[in-house]
Amino acid sequence: MSTRANSSAVFPFPIEQVWAHLREFTFPSKLISTIESAEIEGGVSPVSLGATRVLKWKTGESRHQRLIELSDQHYRSAWELVAADPPTEVTGAITTLTLHRITENNHTLVRWETDFSSDVKNDIILFEQKSYLQNLKEIRESLGKIIKQ
Repeated sequence: MSTRANSSAVFPFPIEQVWAHLREFTFPSKLISTIESAEIEGGVSPVSLGATRVLKWKTGESRHQRLIELSDQHYRSAWELVAADPPTEVTGAITTLTLHRITENNHTLVRWETDFSSDVKNDIILFEQKSYLQNLKEIRESLGKIIKQ
């Protein structure tokens, strides 16, 4: 059984413009309506490796996530799950957001994927994949209101 959830979407904007909004670790609260807040602990920069964000959903749940990769060269960020309230059903998860330039039309392919620990159940993977796709659609719509073409 696979322990990876992944979704992708094409954004009709140049990669540099998309990355300018997604590289900051607090992007979810600015671009996803189900997120109430994304605050960085300890007053560090939201683009600092090791920064921990507290992501709070409007439903009341929260997750602490640590930024473990940020590459402006490869247009990629990654974070690991540190804690959750209520507790998650997996012991570990590493999520990666990767952007790829589509050279045919200067659009951007955005991939959102998570590698879970081996104790993940299939229904969690399917739920996360659907959530990622919904998030990507909403991010694309939000960026469409921000980015001038």
